[in-house]
Amino acid sequence: MMHTKTTKFYLENISEIYIIAALFLFTILIRIVSLEYIEIGGDSINVWNNVVSLVKTGNLVEWTHQTMRWGITMPLYLILKLFGTETPNYYILPVVYSVISTVLVYYVAKHIGGRVFAVFTAVLLVLYPPMTTMGSQLWPGLYEMTYLLGCVLAVLTWRDKNSWYLLAIAGVLAGCAWGSRLTCIYYALGILSLLVFDKKKFQPVLIFSTFFLLVVGMEWFYFYCDTGNTLGRFGVMTQTHVTRGELLVSFSEYLLNCLKLVKFRGLLPVVIVSLFIAVWLLRKGRSLEKCISILFLGGLFFNVYMISSLSPLKLAAPVGSRYFTAAVPYMIMVLLFGINRLHKKSPHKADVFKWGLVIAFAAFTIKAIPAQNTIFRLQKDVKNAKLIAAEDLPVVMRFSAWSPNAIEKAAMSVFGYKKEGRLKINETDKMIKNARRIRVMAFGLPADEEYRPRSIDGYYYFYRGNMSTLSASTQVGLSDYNRKEHKLLIVPVESLPKEITRGNN
Repeated sequence: MMHTKTTKFYLENISEIYIIAALFLFTILIRIVSLEYIEIGGDSINVWNNVVSLVKTGNLVEWTHQTMRWGITMPLYLILKLFGTETPNYYILPVVYSVISTVLVYYVAKHIGGRVFAVFTAVLLVLYPPMTTMGSQLWPGLYEMTYLLGCVLAVLTWRDKNSWYLLAIAGVLAGCAWGSRLTCIYYALGILSLLVFDKKKFQPVLIFSTFFLLVVGMEWFYFYCDTGNTLGRFGVMTQTHVTRGELLVSFSEYLLNCLKLVKFRGLLPVVIVSLFIAVWLLRKGRSLEKCISILFLGGLFFNVYMISSLSPLKLAAPVGSRYFTAAVPYMIMVLLFGINRLHKKSPHKADVFKWGLVIAFAAFTIKAIPAQNTIFRLQKDVKNAKLIAAEDLPVVMRFSAWSPNAIEKAAMSVFGYKKEGRLKINETDKMIKNARRIRVMAFGLPADEEYRPRSIDGYYYFYRGNMSTLSASTQVGLSDYNRKEHKLLIVPVESLPKEITRGNN
């Protein structure tokens, strides 16, 4: 038992439809008020740019490991066909999948631990701090998580009803998870455990695998016909993503890659506690608790130690919360399993931990709410971009670095991790990414991979224009941004630092 008597009585006696409706509205509210600005990296911009091109011209711009994620691009295409390609429609898909994931995790958790357990699982997933990012972007984690939850729910329902079509649905949804990101394979052991624990039959595994491989086979056939690559999507990925030089490690660096869990920052204690609970449940837990633990542990282990190449030794992906999203529902359930056990020994401590977790997650989510709603901000940026283009104003970009909070500082100090400061002089990487972002999302222009913004002093860069056009203008566009927020403003030229307007670069 992991709740007060009042909470238990209320949740167990309210109609299910009201609970689902409340979770539905709660998810939409939290996601909309905490929406982040379109991420600065290339994943989301690339997917958006290509799908917009597909809607307008019938063709993608290019195949990359990002645009080949058909589990994301296909539903995005349908949404843009229905609602149009206006920039604010970028947020429809992540909000829709956030709502679906909340409903799915509720039913998965209810199947395992009852209604009260399910409500707390769903609420914690909505408030899980990185969901402010995942629920705002076209990053693959949210979509992989949602398809896998659907797959897990179908298998859990099959365990009760023994209907083969539920295994077929589970296999197809696992295929969709594969279509959103190949890392869904990290959860294969957890799915296998759900299929065989207490059943001990090979036929369910065969049915599930048949439908999963059917989806993968159709994917291979399509990409083979379109690209001519004999390995299909995987072959194209090895040419565009796996061949890159990032993530190469020595053997010792590989073994110590677990130290990079510090990148979870304030969530690191939650991950570590969940790890210990999950390992304990593998020995002492019930069958379904063991299965959920395997799903979580598989996601965590392979997020740290999966490789894409043996020679040279290369990690499959960096460690971080964005690559761990699909494991989060099972981590939350593992935590609540642990609190359940604690409640039997110390009900008061269990309630403190449970509500402390809810309050902590809620606090981080509230902290992430931008001062101005992101949809309104984006609409204003698009409007300002039109004015800038119409008046042919120069545009400069300015970046403000992230600063860790107290918890993040403490966690980073334990592992000796140092935050990066402001941009180094003439460092252009973030500026290139921001220039690509505002080009596509604010100015509505196709991406230009050859474009490079010009540095003014290492902290300010020109997006468009030069010192001559800047000195001849009374106004200038200012792209002012940090890791999560952005504003495209029109300001007087004299508001810029004097050393810039004087041309002392």
